[in-house]
Amino acid sequence: MNIEPIHADAFFTLDDSGRFTEILIFDYFDKEGFYYKLVEDEEAYRKEMERLIDSMNYFLQQEEVYVNDERVDVGVTMINLEFRGAAELLSIIYIIEFSGKIRSGLNVYECEYESGVAEYDYEVYWVFPLNVEIVEANLSGETEILNKRLLVSSVRKGEKYYGHEKIVFRLIS
Repeated sequence: MNIEPIHADAFFTLDDSGRFTEILIFDYFDKEGFYYKLVEDEEAYRKEMERLIDSMNYFLQQEEVYVNDERVDVGVTMINLEFRGAAELLSIIYIIEFSGKIRSGLNVYECEYESGVAEYDYEVYWVFPLNVEIVEANLSGETEILNKRLLVSSVRKGEKYYGHEKIVFRLIS
């Protein structure tokens, strides 16, 4: 299988119940069209999707995610394949969820994972509810807070990522 990662996007949201949802999109160049051909074989496709979910869940279990100093369980709830106009341009989309106890006032999200060097460009977007204000954001790459509740972080290929994320946000009742 000759599949090259070329880009990724992660979109995080938080709802009123404390559920965080991440939509994680990996873009690949699939030179041989392996995945395009795979969708024709229902059983092989199902097995490959299960393999990808298991693999992603393994990586998620290596991370330590905390909401207000309480470790939370993170897991894949859905996976999908898309083709971006050609059999060689593949996207694998994961929906990942976790819940934390959110309180009025200050809240902290933290994630610890292995540091490394980015193999491709990627962006991370956080969209908080209207009644949330981001107080502090420490993420790898260039990070910007917009309109007090939106956060964008960009990491470029070859740039070091540090393996620690922290977002402090205020829930305004």
